[in-house]
Amino acid sequence: MYNQRNEQLCAKFEEAGIDALLVTTLPNIMYLSGFTGSTAMVLITPTKRWFLTDFRYHTQVAQQVDKSFELVDNTGKNLIKVVLPSLPGSESLQRIGFESTNVSYDMWGLLSSAENHEFVSTKGLVEDLREIKSEAEIELLRAAVLLNEVVWQEVVGTLGADTTEADLVAEIEYRARKRGASGTSFDPIVASGANSSKPHARFTQERIVPGTPLTFDMGMLLGGYCSDMTRTVFFRDCPEKWANIYNIVKLAKDSANDAVMPGKLGKEIDAVARQVIIDAGYGDKFGHGLGHGVGLEVHEGPRLAQVANMQLRVGNVLTNEPGIYLPGEGGIRIEDMFVVRADGPENLNTLSTDLLVVG
Repeated sequence: MYNQRNEQLCAKFEEAGIDALLVTTLPNIMYLSGFTGSTAMVLITPTKRWFLTDFRYHTQVAQQVDKSFELVDNTGKNLIKVVLPSLPGSESLQRIGFESTNVSYDMWGLLSSAENHEFVSTKGLVEDLREIKSEAEIELLRAAVLLNEVVWQEVVGTLGADTTEADLVAEIEYRARKRGASGTSFDPIVASGANSSKPHARFTQERIVPGTPLTFDMGMLLGGYCSDMTRTVFFRDCPEKWANIYNIVKLAKDSANDAVMPGKLGKEIDAVARQVIIDAGYGDKFGHGLGHGVGLEVHEGPRLAQVANMQLRVGNVLTNEPGIYLPGEGGIRIEDMFVVRADGPENLNTLSTDLLVVG
C-alpha cells in the first residue's frame, strides 16, 4: 500500500521539475508512511525514502512506519547543515520540492540557506493522490460514519427540558471515546434557536429552545479517518415555517445527490442544490459551498462550491451539506457523506434525513 503510494508520488517528480520531495504535512506523512505522531518530516526520492524525527518517536517509528523508510535521527540537528549532508547520495538532489502550504517563514529561511540544493515550491502533490480513496480507505471512512450515527442517536436520546448546548457537546465527546473513536474529527457544533443561524456556531451554556432548529454538526476520528455529519432536529415542536424551510434544504440535498457523476464539475453539483434554494426565495441565505472532501482530514479536496472547477473522480469521498440561515432566528443544515462511484454516488450515511421532532 505505502510502496504504491510513494511510487505514484515519485511519478509526478519529472513534471514538477524536482529530484525529491520534503514532506512536512502530518496527514501526508501518515498517508505515505503510516506514522501518526506529531513531529516528523520525510524526504522521498525515486530510489530512497528517509524518515526524519527526534528521539521521542523512534519506538513509534519502529512500530508504525513502513519498512521502506530509513529512520534518521534529527534530534537537535540542523536540517540543512547536518541532516541533509549526512544522507547517502543527497549531493545529487539538486532540486528538492517542499510543500508550500505548510512551510513557515522561518522554515523557508532555513531551506533557502542551502548552498548545494535548490528548494522548489510545490503544491498538492500528495493531496491529489489522497483525493481518490482505495476501497480499504472507504471502509475506514464508512466505519467512522456509522460510529458517528450511533453516537448521535445516543446523544439525541439524552435531550430533556434542562439540557444545554454544552451538555450535548460533552455527551458527543464522551461517547465518541467510549465507543472507540480516538476523538472527534473537529470540535462538535451544537446550536439551538438563533445560535443555529451561524453555520459554525460555538456552543453556549443556554438550554435548548423548543420549537426552533437544533443543529448537530459532528464527526468521529476512527482509524485515522474522519467522518462529518449534520442533522437539524426540533425539540418538542416544529412550526410550519421551519418545516417548509427544512424540506427545501432536504430537496436541495437530494437533488444534488442525484446529479453526482464522475466527470461532473464541483460547481455543477453545487449549482443544482443552490438553484433549489434560490427558487424557494432563500438564495441569499445559503452562503457557503455545498461540500468538501473527507479523509485523513475532515476538510480536504475536492470541493463542491461555486468556484470548484475540478471534475469529480471515482473514489472521491465528499460531503453534501446545503443550508438556509436566517440571522437572529435560526438555521437548517443537513449533511451526509458519499463516495463517487462509476454509476453515481454511494451514500455512506444510513440514517434518515426526514424531519424529526424529539422530546
